[in-house]
Formats: sequence, structure tokens, C-alpha cells
Amino acid sequence: MRKVIAKIDLENIRYNAKAFLKRTGKPICAVVKANAYGHGAEEVVNALEDTADCFAVSLLDEALAIRVAACGKDVLILTPPNGENEIVSAAKNGFILTVGDYSTAKLVAAISQRQDLPIRVHLKANTGMNRYGMDLKTLKAACAFLSGYKSVCVEGLYSHIYEYSLATAERQRLSFLHMQAVARGYFPKLTCHLSATYGAMLGKEFVFDMTRIGIGLYGYMPDGANDIPYFTLRKAMSVWAEVSAIGQYRTGGIGYGKAAAEENASLSVIRFGYADGYLRRRENGVCGWEYNANNLCMDACIRLKKGRKGQWLPVMTDAAETARLTGTISYEVLCAATRRAEMVYDDVTFCGRTRTKKY
Repeated sequence: MRKVIAKIDLENIRYNAKAFLKRTGKPICAVVKANAYGHGAEEVVNALEDTADCFAVSLLDEALAIRVAACGKDVLILTPPNGENEIVSAAKNGFILTVGDYSTAKLVAAISQRQDLPIRVHLKANTGMNRYGMDLKTLKAACAFLSGYKSVCVEGLYSHIYEYSLATAERQRLSFLHMQAVARGYFPKLTCHLSATYGAMLGKEFVFDMTRIGIGLYGYMPDGANDIPYFTLRKAMSVWAEVSAIGQYRTGGIGYGKAAAEENASLSVIRFGYADGYLRRRENGVCGWEYNANNLCMDACIRLKKGRKGQWLPVMTDAAETARLTGTISYEVLCAATRRAEMVYDDVTFCGRTRTKKY
């Protein structure tokens, strides 16, 4: 029984990255958390070796997984640390940690002093998302505190636009400007970054020193970002599944439960199911869902349509369309679509060495 196949076009990812570079005129931080939104973090990092200035992940384990592929480029861990072990591991590997509150600032400073270990950090400002980050008063206190520790290298300040609205984005930009002024009073050479994919499209005043490009790398604009002009992006992923059996309906149900079908109706069993990252329900937004005979099984989809055993059929070619049909966002679709897929890539350069994977 075959896995589904996820075809990843790394050249399209490179194209998208270069388009954002041209658009913003500033360095980009390529966001490769969650296995590069399902596209394969190590492969994507290698593909962007000549384009991205740094990379961002959510977890320490994700940073460790791309350490070699990053070829010495900076890796920013976006989730603030909670314990000494992860701080020490991140510091020894040269990763950049996020300080999102005063208690984390104190923890990082104490560990750097006790371990005699330089620790690199970016400060996280809360301009409205209320996920991680400090308000203006706390930021000022944290800056004053950390300025007394030479072993804590405060290198950046960032925030995140939380709503796809020009008015909201502008309020956050103004708030970030105030915070930037405070932080640079203590650390003049900070790299400041507010915008991800959406903000990168809003104009140069939203770019600051760098942009963090996530969903845009993979060929999509953020779901709901409909009020801005944007350039054409190239989708990087398509997912395919094999017809594993064919037959005719005789009697009884189809899969789990009843389904309306005429006697001798053609049936095709396609080797993907909800364990492969797709909704169990019949109306699940995959390519050809209208032929689904019933809800998906864990490992199979049964369709009222004649097929050919061994034929490969598209399951997902447009995550935004699948998301629209299922009431979610393209991010979730992409992250789930390769849950247990076999990944196939085009030519990739790994730190000067070329490896070819063929479809």
C-alpha cells in the first residue's frame, strides 16, 4: 500500500522568495516552522541558501533539525523558552531566542551569567496580537535590565500584525515605532521586523529592517488578505494518491455507512484517508470530492467513479480552494497535507553539493 505523494517544486519557492526580496528591498527571514508548512524544512532551507538571510522556526527541535542545512545562517526560535536546558542548547548552537516577557529576560540573564555563555535574543513586542510579547512599559524595563548583561546579545526587536486590515496594521506600525525608539535607546543596532507576508505587501514603511515571509514562500497570500494588491505567486505543493482497487457496487453500504448507489455502479478506492491529513467528511474539499461515495475511511477514499488500478490522481493542488470549501485556512491544509506523505523534490543544492530527486 503506497503513501500519498507530495510533489514539492523548490524552484517555485525560490521564485516566491526572490519576488518578496524585489518587492521589499530588504532581507527576508524565511519561516520554516511546522516542517516548512508541510513542504519539508531541510529541503526548503537548502533551496533558499542563496536567497534568505535567516530562518525562523517555532521550536528548539525544529531549529536543531535545520542546523546543518542552514549552513551557518541565523535561526530565530519564535516561541519563548521556559527552561534552562533549552536555553543552553539553543545558545550553544548559535540560535536566536525570543524574549517575550520580563521573567524570560531574567531567566536568560541568569543562565548566561551562571553558565558563562553568550546568548543571542530578539525582543518580542506586543502590538496587539496578545500571544507573546511585551507592552511598552515592560519592554522598557526588560531593555534596562538586559543592558546590564554583556553576555546577553540583544540583536533584534519584532512584533506581528494580527489582522488583515489596513487600519489595524497602521495602528500596530505606529505602536511598533514607539517600541523601536525605546529599544534602540538601549541597543542602537537592533534588527527590527514587524511584517510577515501580509505586511510585506503594504509598503516600505511596514518593512523596517527585515520581513518574515511564511505562507508567501509556498505560493499563497494569507486567507482574508483581500484589500491589498499583490503579485502572482507560484504554488509549491501538489498531493497525489493512487487508485488501489476498483469494483462495482452490489449491495450494502459503501465504506462505513449507507450510501445511495445504483446496482453495478463503478467504484474506485483511492489510497488516502483522514489519517493522511484530510477531513473525514464526504465534502472534504479534495480534488474530485464530489465523487466521494461516503465519509473517508482512515486510509481510503471510495468514489462512485470508474478508475484504473494504479492510476495516480490529484488530491490537493490548491490549498486555498480546499480551505475555502472546508471552512479553514490554507496554512492548516498545507501543514496537514503531507502528514504521512512521500516527499519528492526537484534538484536541490545542499551546502554546495547537488542531490537530485526525481518524480
